Amino acid sequence: MKSASISGCFFKYCLLFYFLLLTNLNAANVNVSSDNEIESDDTSNKYIFDAADQTLTIKSDVTAGASSANQNIQINEQNNATLVIESGATLQGTNTLIKGNDADGLTVTNSGTISASTNRAINLLDATNATITNNSGATISSETGNTINGAVNNDSVSGNTVTNSGTIYATSGVAVRFYNNSTSTTITNNSGGVIYNNSNDETIRLGGSSTLTNAGKIENKKDPSKDAIDIEGNSSTITLKDGGILIGKIRSAGTSNTLKIQHGVGQSYFYKTAGNDMTLQDLDGNQIVKGSASSVGQGGSETQDELLGYKSLNIRKSLNRYKKNKNNLDDNKGWGETYGSFIKRDQHNSNLSLGYNFLNLGVNLVYPLEKSDHILSFETGRQEFTKDHNINHFSFLSGVNFSSTNSEIFILGGAALHDSERTILTNTTTTGKLDLDDTYYSLKALIGSKFKNEKLIPDIGFTAGYSITPEHNESKYYTWKTKSTLNFSTYIEDEYNFISIGEKNNLNLGWVIDFRKLVFGKEQDYEINGTKATYTQDNDLTEEVIFSANAEFIKKISNSEKLSFALDGFLSTQETSGLQASIYYIMKL
Repeated sequence: MKSASISGCFFKYCLLFYFLLLTNLNAANVNVSSDNEIESDDTSNKYIFDAADQTLTIKSDVTAGASSANQNIQINEQNNATLVIESGATLQGTNTLIKGNDADGLTVTNSGTISASTNRAINLLDATNATITNNSGATISSETGNTINGAVNNDSVSGNTVTNSGTIYATSGVAVRFYNNSTSTTITNNSGGVIYNNSNDETIRLGGSSTLTNAGKIENKKDPSKDAIDIEGNSSTITLKDGGILIGKIRSAGTSNTLKIQHGVGQSYFYKTAGNDMTLQDLDGNQIVKGSASSVGQGGSETQDELLGYKSLNIRKSLNRYKKNKNNLDDNKGWGETYGSFIKRDQHNSNLSLGYNFLNLGVNLVYPLEKSDHILSFETGRQEFTKDHNINHFSFLSGVNFSSTNSEIFILGGAALHDSERTILTNTTTTGKLDLDDTYYSLKALIGSKFKNEKLIPDIGFTAGYSITPEHNESKYYTWKTKSTLNFSTYIEDEYNFISIGEKNNLNLGWVIDFRKLVFGKEQDYEINGTKATYTQDNDLTEEVIFSANAEFIKKISNSEKLSFALDGFLSTQETSGLQASIYYIMKL
């Protein structure tokens, strides 16, 4: 019985082989000696270019090529040949559907489907200066790999270009393969373009002195731990553009290869690499860390001193409003205001100044004591950076204010809790992205003094702000070392009773010019996946001049009640702007 089974299988395979051979023998050869168009389905003929400078076009919605045949389009030793597959058209076959052996200047433009049931949908062999363009919505595929094949054995290919805006894939094997002896290859995967495979093999193999630029998606669907890009040759360059996704490792088997990252200022990423070391470059100026290829946005660290200065300004203005209304309060009665503020900073690539929006809600309370005032400040806000990083802040400050006729001084201390949410680009996950989170705290102190002038000369004041943030870890890859920050500010300010309408309404206008300097805290030590690094703020980000203007409308509701609306705005030399609206109500019993 076993012998009969083996004999039966052998007979079936012989029949299959005979059928395939007969199919190929029956496929007629059509010579392309002049420009030609396939205008209706043709699944029986092979097209062979026998003259240079000719064009073959497979028209829309036409199927060409015998499904069980190979080498259905042969462009051998004919230069400047052009093959066009229009939208909706299909070129089918088993393997080597398009053969470009020893051809120079071959152009393949696909807007339809090129589908090989085994491998080598396009086989360039000794071709030079070929241009393969896969347009948006188009597909080039194979089942067993090497969908676009550069060379085998000792074949030499050079100067070839593959530009993809559609889909190129290999169900198994390699999607785009250029061997070590392939040189000066240019592969560009545009935005919207997808190149993938589903095997232990790499998705793309690159030869020597070549370039690969990805703004679309390159993926090894088998597992992110498998290779997505292998550089087999030397002196080649990979550039990962903003908006591009890479899933799978980058391996350098050759030497003197370069990996360039261009994801934009402040974008965090972690790309796993293998093989020989590559030269790493971040084209946007972000600090890139070896030990793979990684970077992290520094917005949370870099803006600590800036936000500390804005909080000092907030407290000073709140105290000004309290003092104007202190006489209207009952003895030993507290005063408070609620406010909402919005701060916006523009992004600047030259100094790695990350743009952000910061929305705050807060309450400032002042309670008079015998010789001073007790201050409480509560604030919650969300800081949203331009590159997938948000921080929720919750802060509390408490202190005292001492005031006399000609001067005053305040001292506050407290803490802030920070919840960080960051999305990074990485080739280690099935999505090409990874969400990280971090919860950490900081301790803060503010001290300020002001010398008041009853004449028209503006008041002058000084403030200092200090914060310390202990070491903390994000959920993966990033560790932040302890950082201390000290600010010093000097300012002048004045306020005027602009309009008085009877005894019931007043409009007050004021202004502040504030100069802030970071005394220490420029550096942030951190680690990425255990590799140490230090970020140093640009000098332009260590000092700031702020011009602020405010208007306050006070309405007397009755002899015992007042309602006030205040609006504060500011502009700074760091191209930061802010607007705050405050409201408070006074009722004297």
